[in-house]
Amino acid sequence: MKTYKSLLFACLIVIFCACETNHAQETFTTRNVVTNLNTPWEILWGPDGFIWMTERYGRISRVNPETGVLQPLYIIGDVMQGSERGLMGMALHPNFATEPYVYVVYTYSINNNTATQIRIIRLTFNGSTLESPITILENIPGAGIHDGARLWIDEDLKLFATIGDAGNTAYAQNLESLNGKLLRMNLDGSIPSDNPFPGSLVWSFGHRNPQGLVIANGILYSSEHGPGTDDELNIIEKGRNYGWPYVNGYCDTPQEIAFCEANNVVESMKSLYPSYTVAAAGLDYYNGDLFPTWKNSLLLTTLKAQKLILLKLSPDGRSVTSEENVIDGQFGRLRDICTSPNGRIFISTSNRDGRGSPKAEDDRIIELVSNVQSVKPNSSGSIDFLRIYPNPTSRELKIKASDLIIDGDIEIVDFLGNVKYKASNLTLDLNNSHSVFLDKQNFVSGIYYVILKYGNKLISEKLILN
Repeated sequence: MKTYKSLLFACLIVIFCACETNHAQETFTTRNVVTNLNTPWEILWGPDGFIWMTERYGRISRVNPETGVLQPLYIIGDVMQGSERGLMGMALHPNFATEPYVYVVYTYSINNNTATQIRIIRLTFNGSTLESPITILENIPGAGIHDGARLWIDEDLKLFATIGDAGNTAYAQNLESLNGKLLRMNLDGSIPSDNPFPGSLVWSFGHRNPQGLVIANGILYSSEHGPGTDDELNIIEKGRNYGWPYVNGYCDTPQEIAFCEANNVVESMKSLYPSYTVAAAGLDYYNGDLFPTWKNSLLLTTLKAQKLILLKLSPDGRSVTSEENVIDGQFGRLRDICTSPNGRIFISTSNRDGRGSPKAEDDRIIELVSNVQSVKPNSSGSIDFLRIYPNPTSRELKIKASDLIIDGDIEIVDFLGNVKYKASNLTLDLNNSHSVFLDKQNFVSGIYYVILKYGNKLISEKLILN
């Protein structure tokens, strides 16, 4: 891990911005990870420690978050891009080490004309490239606007996909249409037996253009574009109606109240905002330690407002208790956000999407660099302080530290950042180890991260479970 100290330099050319930013009791700098991208749409933290990325014109890549080196993996040749069309969301299989599958969603043309449809495919990662595309779902009407389309795979190995109304408001309330919906499917595209509407992929309906999706603590959150007011932050519930086009934001006009009562509509968790929109885009949940006062928050990127909005959640996660603009206009349009298991935060710009004002280095991925320190690797790339063995392991694991650590905390997290094991107030050195048994109920084969926290420092090591 890189070491990031409090701001000791007034400016580092290209890498850091010229001043500290102080928000919500957190001070951070920013760093360009990679520049000169072409409208990145999805960024996510992969189990290999790389940032995986889609660009709207059809390229899938992974980026080394330390060096910024970009490795192209695949180009989808039949992507139809333009306006809001193109390659959009992506999700990696949760058991990526043994099932190295990558799911992406994109728009394509019919008979090489301007008519657009939406397709989800699965690709296989062979260690250096992606190959063997398999169609999971296709023939969903698309358009130059309101295609969605964000993907998420939950712990039950069900694939969720947000699909916009394609500019046709009648689709959203029509259960025979897949537009204006959140879809839920098995990983082969088939319909799960426990979906709310028999024989249908529809999980929820009444959506306009949802483009953010994250599951945290068992709650499914989504962000959605409003028409001229009231972008929405929603908690998605099985089989429920979210009101569009008859409800926009809260149920707060006589017509909306009547429709909500008659149709059992789920009211928006948060309207952004009743008098204007921010163009709500990517969404992630933050519970890391590098920005400790941001724990239990949603982080939302916005396109039109050019903000990164911090939305602090209540303890039960079902309401927003406060909000703050963490970034406000410095980098232009912000499309997406991802976090690493140890709490690093990355955002991507969208200034070359036809609606921005790109600078010479746009588009780019930017890291928010916390002043909480993480321990720097030595010259060989390994971390001397944290010893985990055997690695790979089957079930038994021992954890040591080469320096004396008192009152240290250990967490083992999966690559989505879910804490699978935690132990506190440990004393560790080369003579005092901490033993962990990785039971089958909580740990499936795959890649995890062992994180040691002590003082204001973090150390992490990748763990492979066979």
